[in-house]
Amino acid sequence: MDVGGKTAIVTGSAGGIGRATAVMLAARGAAEIALVDVKEDDLRETARLVEAAGARATIHRLDLSDIPATEAWFQAHGDVDILYNNAGVVSGLPQFPDVDAARIRWIIDVNITSLVAATQIAVQAMRRRGGGVIVNTVSTVALGTGFYDAMYATTKAAVMMFTRCCASLKEECNVRVAGMLPGLVDTPILDTTGAGGKSDWMKTVLANNEACVPDDIAAGVLMLIEDDSLAGGDWVAVRRIDGKIAYQWGHADTAA
Repeated sequence: MDVGGKTAIVTGSAGGIGRATAVMLAARGAAEIALVDVKEDDLRETARLVEAAGARATIHRLDLSDIPATEAWFQAHGDVDILYNNAGVVSGLPQFPDVDAARIRWIIDVNITSLVAATQIAVQAMRRRGGGVIVNTVSTVALGTGFYDAMYATTKAAVMMFTRCCASLKEECNVRVAGMLPGLVDTPILDTTGAGGKSDWMKTVLANNEACVPDDIAAGVLMLIEDDSLAGGDWVAVRRIDGKIAYQWGHADTAA
């Protein structure tokens, strides 16, 4: 898809990957970008950067754990060319099995239930307008055998499977759904893994792995959006190894 003149929604755009992607969409010529997050003050800074890059920005405070509110918002605002389902949360402390049931439900609703609801509504709108592109943020943890944060890994594996199951929408609705799998990325979400900062296990991960920056992932998202030769359900993992960006491509019809 040529991003020029298109409209987009970016969830989780108050900072990190979402902010970087919104700004990059604007720089590529997007006309209007709806910025969605719970952090309204940080959204204002994203909006400033987006408008400086040339696109109109609108700010929308939305709690994606509130599924009825999410459905209502997307019914009202979801008629766009591009949807980037980027918002996500980690468990923090305590971890499973000591985490309480309400927090488990919150993680599931933010990371997967709201994403499915947003995709469903956006696909229906995109089908009416002739097509579109949806990108879902997964994680490279979905390619592994496990992860310390069990609920984060579980929900991201679910997003991966959902993305692959949406492969047929390219033929049926002219809506291409793709997956972005970031490796380790230096964003504020890392500071929510512990009690008031990075957890000990996250510090260990950082000490033993090279982190991407948000722009590395945003560039991959733009690749997924712009390349209409890709099949529905395709995905790309982005990691930084020895100072260089490494891409791992996958397809809906092949095993991870």
